[in-house]
Amino acid sequence: MGLAAGQARLLTITARKSDCEYESMRLSHQKIALSRELADLSNEYQNSLNQTKLVYDYYGTGDTSTPLSYGLLMSPSTLNDYLPITITDSLGRVTLNSKYAAAARAAGIPQEGLGTLPSEAMRNSFIQGLYTSGIITKNTAETILGLPYNQQAGFGGGTTTAVTTKTGNIDELIKSLEENGTEFSTTKLESSQQIQGAKDDMNNCIIRTKVVDSSGTVTDTDSANFTVADLLSGENQYNLDYYGSVRSEQSPVTATAMMQEYLTGPGGFVDWLYDEFSAVLDLGDGYTAKALEYAKEETKKLINGPDTEEYQNWHDEWLNTTGNTDWDESTEWKNQNVNGFLDPVGTQISSDVENYDPNVVINGKNYVGFVYAASNKGKDDDGNDHCTAGINLNNIAKAFLTYFVKYMDGVSNTAPDGKEKYYVTAGSLEENRLATNDYLFQYTIKTGSEVSSDDLGQATFYDALFNQICANGWTENNNIEDNEYLKEMLQSGMLYISKMKDDGYYYQSNYATDSYIKEISDDTAIAQAEAKYTTEKAKLNSKEETLDLKMKNLDTEISSLSTEYDTVKNTISKNIEKSFKRYNA
Repeated sequence: MGLAAGQARLLTITARKSDCEYESMRLSHQKIALSRELADLSNEYQNSLNQTKLVYDYYGTGDTSTPLSYGLLMSPSTLNDYLPITITDSLGRVTLNSKYAAAARAAGIPQEGLGTLPSEAMRNSFIQGLYTSGIITKNTAETILGLPYNQQAGFGGGTTTAVTTKTGNIDELIKSLEENGTEFSTTKLESSQQIQGAKDDMNNCIIRTKVVDSSGTVTDTDSANFTVADLLSGENQYNLDYYGSVRSEQSPVTATAMMQEYLTGPGGFVDWLYDEFSAVLDLGDGYTAKALEYAKEETKKLINGPDTEEYQNWHDEWLNTTGNTDWDESTEWKNQNVNGFLDPVGTQISSDVENYDPNVVINGKNYVGFVYAASNKGKDDDGNDHCTAGINLNNIAKAFLTYFVKYMDGVSNTAPDGKEKYYVTAGSLEENRLATNDYLFQYTIKTGSEVSSDDLGQATFYDALFNQICANGWTENNNIEDNEYLKEMLQSGMLYISKMKDDGYYYQSNYATDSYIKEISDDTAIAQAEAKYTTEKAKLNSKEETLDLKMKNLDTEISSLSTEYDTVKNTISKNIEKSFKRYNA
């Protein structure tokens, strides 16, 4: 290699080596920047683990499914006892969304408030403004405008609302049912054509009502009238009962099938229980509605027994059996019917007794579900077999209420002894844990005697809100309906909760002091933050790996260039040395 060519190559290597070193330094700075991003990402993730949300637990059961929202507090419902729970600032002014603010402007309410209570004309303008803003319907507005203005709502005056809730035990519930309940009337049931193809003596089941008063006197009647309050109080015991004198023990099976259909069929006894309890226990919040539906379905299961394939197979076969079957001789088949049908839903309280008492099912008051008895000896030895089946309606009503309480209290809740707190099963009353005053359970009921109408409830709500706006002033905040924003403002102390106390006046307080508002970990937000952290970290790690690879390649190239640089430089030196030697010679 000539001297000129060597010098050119040396310059080229030097330039390329400088470029590589610069690029390596640039990549190193990028890697440092990635480290900072990863640190920031990690800090953001750690902070997100502390994210919380505010929920509204009206029943105090630990339910976390209802988020705290502006609409929940500022719309009339059971969850706010049909009285507005206002969001207020440090000056006590009511925070309004755009729709409520428009209604306030339409009524001419200044933002600093009136400092006093206004006239009915201004209140009517506010109600009209609520309709114009789309908060209430035209019909609701017209109804409220037709009612007198409650100027003391929220200022110590009585609160007459459409729905008043209170806590009470069964005794208090019975009083409410007495005031609001309707009667159920039993009827005589005859099976003359209900079981086709069965022997004649099985078709003669007649079911009547036995009423047992507190003294033990029994009244056997075709029809009896009673309310749910009558059943729960237990002053009289009401039993559906069959007693027959026939040749076969199949009659209890026939009678039980008839009573099952009568009790659990459409519009039957259980549906009536559902309607009666709903009239006072359904608060329109969804949760109590589910509890009542649960109670209805579980009560029907209690009466009808398990819906098993084995039961269905033999029952279908029995229904299709012709009248030629010799029931007296087919002992195995007979026992399969009696035991297979009745055991899952009833309790045998006597069998094969010589002096058979037809009133034995009166003891049904000590049992939940069906009771039955059979004898191969007739009373006074009349030569006939006697059979009976019956069910106590008082205990069915108590079972229904227990299922409701069980759902409200939490189906899986246990008592101090580790067993289910509320337990219902077909069998002896002692085996059950029915809801009683001893358990001191609490539930919220509607009290019809303390309310006037749904219309008045709506009017009271908006009158109380109107009074607070006029007395304390108002501010408009278009972000207040955002739950996250509402939470941050409450947590930071920028906004407060104002609600009515027992004395009928509104008081402002921090959200943390409200027994209905709970601050819990926001699992959804935390999960989202974790997913973001995982994704972004993977991206940064991928970038870092790419930078490491590029830097490694540059290091290799720099090393190679350094070696080549030294080689070319050495070659140039040798060539110069040879040239000097040649000319010196």
